[in-house]
Amino acid sequence: MKKHPALLGLMVFGVLLCLFLISIWALSYFSNREESLWGGEKVAIIEIRGVITDPQPVTERLVKLRKNEKVKAIVLRIDSPGGAVGPAQEIYAEVKKAQKEKKVLASIGSVGASGGYYVACGADKIMANPGSITGSIGVIVESLNVEDLLHKIGLRPMVVKSGKVKDMGSPFRPMTDEEKNLLQGVLDSVHGQFIQAVAEGRNLPLEKVRELADGRIFSGAQAKALG
Repeated sequence: MKKHPALLGLMVFGVLLCLFLISIWALSYFSNREESLWGGEKVAIIEIRGVITDPQPVTERLVKLRKNEKVKAIVLRIDSPGGAVGPAQEIYAEVKKAQKEKKVLASIGSVGASGGYYVACGADKIMANPGSITGSIGVIVESLNVEDLLHKIGLRPMVVKSGKVKDMGSPFRPMTDEEKNLLQGVLDSVHGQFIQAVAEGRNLPLEKVRELADGRIFSGAQAKALG
């Protein structure tokens, strides 16, 4: 080696390169161990907990599992009272894509209502405890009017807007009948989409779902009896 320092340097470089590659592999393996799913066929679990506001973590995981040939079934473990309509619809759409390629089951824990139930409707089957809280098929918008309170303390808001209904739902003034009708139209549209998803997912007639879609909640036992 003393006579061939270049060879020694090459050997040291080779060893270091091997260690580097092994480290990269180990890091990749352990950081993505859940997705690598070494071994035979698997059932994967995705947890959906809390208020649904950001769909990305769930949708990305659904895409990975859908493309993984070793995953034969996906379980959605849901413990959520719902959340924003858009995120729930994004997850629902991705669940439907996964359902076309493999079995998807929804398991409701304490609560799977409103947007949580919306997501579950994309699954082949929904399982719940008899005492689980589900349903709440509806849409709601709430607003608080503080106009009188502001007047009492001598505050008067000033609004500059580009359209007459741009500040619809403002807490600084009463809502007009026109604004209420416009808002109701939006809610009815979204509500109709929710009803359609439930009817398709549970193989129920639209009219039957519409009768139950007044925002009421159900126990798991009641929901099972109603289909």
